[in-house]
Amino acid sequence: MEKVGKRKIFVKTKTIRQLYTKLLKPILFLCNPEPVHNTFTKIGAFFGQFNWVRQLTHYLFYYENSALEQTVCGIHFKNPVGLSAGFDKDAELVNILPHVGFGFMSIGSVTAKPYAGNARPWLYRLPKSKSILVNFGLKNIGVTKIIAKLKQSQKTFPWLISIAKTNCKENADIHAGINDYAESLKALEKNGVGDIYELNISCPNAYGGEPFTTPERLEMLLSKITTLGLTKPIMLKMPINLPWNEFKKLLDVSISFNIAGVIIGNLNKDRASAEIKDEIPAGLKGNLSGKPTWDLSNTLISETYKYCGRKLVIVGVGGIFSPKDTYEKIKRGATLVQLITGMIFEGPALIGDINCGLVELLERDGFKSISEAVGSFYN
Repeated sequence: MEKVGKRKIFVKTKTIRQLYTKLLKPILFLCNPEPVHNTFTKIGAFFGQFNWVRQLTHYLFYYENSALEQTVCGIHFKNPVGLSAGFDKDAELVNILPHVGFGFMSIGSVTAKPYAGNARPWLYRLPKSKSILVNFGLKNIGVTKIIAKLKQSQKTFPWLISIAKTNCKENADIHAGINDYAESLKALEKNGVGDIYELNISCPNAYGGEPFTTPERLEMLLSKITTLGLTKPIMLKMPINLPWNEFKKLLDVSISFNIAGVIIGNLNKDRASAEIKDEIPAGLKGNLSGKPTWDLSNTLISETYKYCGRKLVIVGVGGIFSPKDTYEKIKRGATLVQLITGMIFEGPALIGDINCGLVELLERDGFKSISEAVGSFYN
């Protein structure tokens, strides 16, 4: 399985990860995370314009192996590791991220109207917990501007477009919120942007909370969306703090509307979680990414796979920091995975390291492809 290439990427990614974690991260973690995020986004957007930078990035970070390729929802994925929604909110990094090693990405969340973000701070690091407290509140420049940017960008891998309702008091009304989703979807469909529509029904940082995480309201939302004549597959970004008996009801609604897949899942709202090892300052708003989502996500992935089998594609999100973490979600039933926090803590070389490590784990277990490993805990 391309052993020479595997050795090369192993040496490169391990070296780059060491440089990041030992030298750069200690400096970055002394700084406010918001300007750090903004600076790296601007740098990535600027250098992503230049072919020589994309080629150099590809050489340093990218690992390719046929065992990692899959066709999901009729779309070809060169590897199963994607960037989760919430990092590239305004489609600024779409030219550079494919060369970092990702197999796909989620853009947004996108809303019908622009939103400047919740009251700061938006981000707070929890280093001992390997987590970030996130409170952006669906900050983005709005669907019209994002479509314009995407139409001018180079598309070299699948784009999931994460769609939410604009964060405002008016959209706390259930019907207004549904119409807001529909406005974004109609604009995306009209302009032929994106490969999969990812409906974010579970952002816990928006005005009015998570109105579409009950079966009745989710059915209202999906009933409206089925009237739009959409031609792209739809996936739902799921909450992870629901007990299984309530989560399962959302799956039943999803299946009844022929939803293609579920993304499990969103931020953890439980600040009493045993995985939280840092003190969170009083008054800070937001919810938890990274390792505090790990057990909740894994349990729901397992239960969903056992309950639905292959009726729904599962995208596993939450607490991925290594090839082993990724492989566990896949063996529990995730066809694809996504991450953000692991990349922030371990550096961008983590992506190539994961893909290279996945091939080693597949070989160890006698699988010829990543598809064979999906759900193998239970097959």
